[in-house]
Amino acid sequence: MPKKASKERKTIFDTTDLEITKEIKKALGIMENTRDNVYVTGKAGTGKSTLLKHFCNNTTKNIAIVAPTGVSAINVEGVTIHSFFKFPFGILEEKDVEYHFFKQDIFKNLQTLVIDEVSMIRSDLMNAIDLALRKNTGKKNLPFGGVQVVMFGDLYQLPPVVTSREERDYLKETFGGIYFFYAPVFKKMKLKKINLTKIFRQKDDKKFVQLLNSIREKKVSTQDLKNINERVVPYNKKKEPAIVLATVNKTVDNINEEKLAQIKQKEYTFHHTLTGDFDEKKSPADTELKLKKGAQIMMIRNDNQIPRRWANGTLGTVTTLSKDRIVVTIGVEKYEIEKATWDDMEYEYDEEEKIIDRFSKGSFIQYPLKLAWAVTIHKSQGKTFDRVILDLGRGAFTHGQTYVAFSRCTTLDEIYLKQPVRFSDIILDSEVKEFHE
Repeated sequence: MPKKASKERKTIFDTTDLEITKEIKKALGIMENTRDNVYVTGKAGTGKSTLLKHFCNNTTKNIAIVAPTGVSAINVEGVTIHSFFKFPFGILEEKDVEYHFFKQDIFKNLQTLVIDEVSMIRSDLMNAIDLALRKNTGKKNLPFGGVQVVMFGDLYQLPPVVTSREERDYLKETFGGIYFFYAPVFKKMKLKKINLTKIFRQKDDKKFVQLLNSIREKKVSTQDLKNINERVVPYNKKKEPAIVLATVNKTVDNINEEKLAQIKQKEYTFHHTLTGDFDEKKSPADTELKLKKGAQIMMIRNDNQIPRRWANGTLGTVTTLSKDRIVVTIGVEKYEIEKATWDDMEYEYDEEEKIIDRFSKGSFIQYPLKLAWAVTIHKSQGKTFDRVILDLGRGAFTHGQTYVAFSRCTTLDEIYLKQPVRFSDIILDSEVKEFHE
């Protein structure tokens, strides 16, 4: 029997960290009390994800939550865009958008579609969302079929994935560019932009905040670069874990494999468990978690206890290990880690309650941690670290990459550079800048 989620809607997310500032109060008011289509953005660490979860917890509207990837959808307890609309993979055209007879109760009653990580959505996918909502609500002349769309993301961070030059050329020729805002719907409607400005992650280091803004907007001066490169220093705090952020998977895999091999302890493998109809491609954690006593790990899910003992991204060290027990040290405290459950959600319409409801069609169960001497900059997005060793290798190669890397840390004093940062490492797509002006 599927596990219902509706009765937990108010408490499904932990939003105890949300500080209700004036701008967050205003944003909640617009999302809840109007039908305006909204783009919620803000610099790294301004609380976009927490605001999304708070809105989804407390809204009285019939909503659905979607995200571009399986892992991002699992993390917001929503579904992927492709799953919700039954889109095929690849570049989407009008012929790929279908009428879904069996989901009509959902589409006819959907008031608000919440989209997370909108900055990762290409123009063709956003266009397909618009066409699908028009077709399935029957309101073909209204943007998004009259459904309010609330989007969360930061275009100054990593861009949508475009796999080939041919794809990029097609999107440029058909829509004008790769980003979501090139979808034709935005030429015919007013999009309300809400920019969150209060930074929580680096709130105690104003100079670092100014430096991050310079990197974000590609306004780094010669003096700024000099200040940054003063951090080309060896990391020597052996007792305090730091994580290497690298540009490519190969570097990360090599570091993690070599570090694990250097530990002369017994290796244990912890296997995941699936229940129901969970799509294994969406696996939010390692299906085979290999650990040794002494390994550096990263928690990959917020602790559900209050007060919270760790957050998504907290580093620790494995101190006790057996075939059915993992104890990690975080700071000076030791914690026995329990397995976590991630649900693969689906939506249905509850005729009796007159609400769009979520149920779990399957679950993924695994310890909520992973080996973490290193992680890619891409996978670090959304996380906060106390200490970072930044390895840009041959250099940054995409828009927003250096900004994401630096903004993961709470202070410049705890960033250690493997090589100097060059002006060419600070990349900003002018199209993103123009959209925000």
